[in-house]
Amino acid sequence: MLAGAGVAAGEAAHLGLAVAMGLGAAGYCARLSWAYVRRKAALRRRAVRRSVRVDPWAVPEPWRGLTARAARARKQLQQFARDCPPGPLAEQMARASAVAAAAVEEQWSMARAGAALGTPLRGAERVAADLDAVQGRLRSAAPAERTALQAREEQLAAELRSLRRSQAAADELSARLGVLVERMEKLAATSGRLLGAAGPASSDLASVSTHLEALVAALDEARAPAGGGPEEAPGP
Repeated sequence: MLAGAGVAAGEAAHLGLAVAMGLGAAGYCARLSWAYVRRKAALRRRAVRRSVRVDPWAVPEPWRGLTARAARARKQLQQFARDCPPGPLAEQMARASAVAAAAVEEQWSMARAGAALGTPLRGAERVAADLDAVQGRLRSAAPAERTALQAREEQLAAELRSLRRSQAAADELSARLGVLVERMEKLAATSGRLLGAAGPASSDLASVSTHLEALVAALDEARAPAGGGPEEAPGP
């Protein structure tokens, strides 16, 4: 369109066919440059989406370490997506960055859910010791004390079961987050190597993009077990 406008303007001004063709070529080049700038800006907007604020120091270990590693991987992938030149690999980098950002949001929600469980293992050890003491007293208790001791035994046994369920939930969350973070780190490390090895003129760009796509799919697979989401994790 710009090329036609340039030719028409040249003819209208009686500048000659050569000048008119030059104006048309200049208009066409301007259109290509504008399209390149818009495409690159769109890729950057996709890669650098507004991130959820993640504060590793707001949760205790092991959630703190996992959260810090996930945030670090997300930052690396965002930087790779910004630095990648336009092309098929840039599309893959942008998608990898978006998937990693969503994974970090899920990781952060699950880490807070895990932190909300507290330290059930320590509490379970204390309750188990109390239960053993009550059961020891029951064996030699007088009939008048047995009713109160049996009620206390049932209360402690129920509390112990609840704490053990909480511990099982915390262990499951920790294991799931460990897999998720490991795959995020692998994706970030591999993306950095691919970005350095595959320039714009790489003849093996298709296989590079396929490999990156496989890593992104693996990260999606690691997110899949979340099911209904971290908010459904059982409480203490």
